Amino acid sequence: MKIGIVGAGSIGLLFAAYLSQRFKVTIFPRREEQAKLINNKGITVQLRQNNINQNVSATVKREEMNSQDLMIIAVKQYQLEDLLPTIQQIETKIPLLFLQNGMMHLTLINKLKHQSIFVGSIEHGALKLNETMVIHNGVGITNIASYKGPINSVQFLVKEEILNFPFRMYESHEDVLLKKLLVNAMINPLTAILQVKNGELIKNENYHKLFRELYQEIILLFPHMNQDQLLMDIISVCKNTADNESSMLKDIKAHRTTEIDAIIGYILNLAQEKGIPLPITNTLYYMVKGLEKGRDH
Repeated sequence: MKIGIVGAGSIGLLFAAYLSQRFKVTIFPRREEQAKLINNKGITVQLRQNNINQNVSATVKREEMNSQDLMIIAVKQYQLEDLLPTIQQIETKIPLLFLQNGMMHLTLINKLKHQSIFVGSIEHGALKLNETMVIHNGVGITNIASYKGPINSVQFLVKEEILNFPFRMYESHEDVLLKKLLVNAMINPLTAILQVKNGELIKNENYHKLFRELYQEIILLFPHMNQDQLLMDIISVCKNTADNESSMLKDIKAHRTTEIDAIIGYILNLAQEKGIPLPITNTLYYMVKGLEKGRDH
């Protein structure tokens, strides 16, 4: 089974290293320099107990995407629009798996004519150290659901049990993406603005009060969800990743564009459609956007 991965950030490197233990993996970075480094050094994953180094093929030749059995799209949501022409050149018979935060990318996915399209949410913690090294600082699960086409196209990911890298299949793509969206909406903007690790949202009583008020506001948009259970799940994520920095905080610190539009932007658009005011959420959105702009000064 041949798997291609578009994107060589923290998630792309993490997936390439682990999946290459069972499959032939080719990663497609944007730059030739990174492709050469990966081909020469492989990809190293740093774990608390030990390091893993895997030989992985890397290329910038987009035509090689058409020789894969599965293509995983592991770039940020805001990078998808520029990547869309490349994805459209991938043969429609090749299944695609999208691994983005939020739900804004679904509008772009709808433009594709591929027979099988899957979406996933990632519970792993990962930090890219350099072009060939990534820290796996939170072992979790990759949740996958079909957006279009039969789920059996990616069922092999579940059957091949990879240590520290499990997969779980769901019937509804909304269940997979919506829960992750709400986890990200609760944790990412608060940690980015407050400049704290995930666990502080629970440990600090004032931050925790703000955390709960934000939850009570956002959950108004999703009355069909089990509100008590969902809150417990999000709190569990904070506890399980207590020492981790959220991806949005990392982006702010590294002066990168965040995924605030994919996460909070989606929620605010939905709130506007439903006529439900979200003052706290709206404030957090503009604060993060302000931090993004501040990196240019």
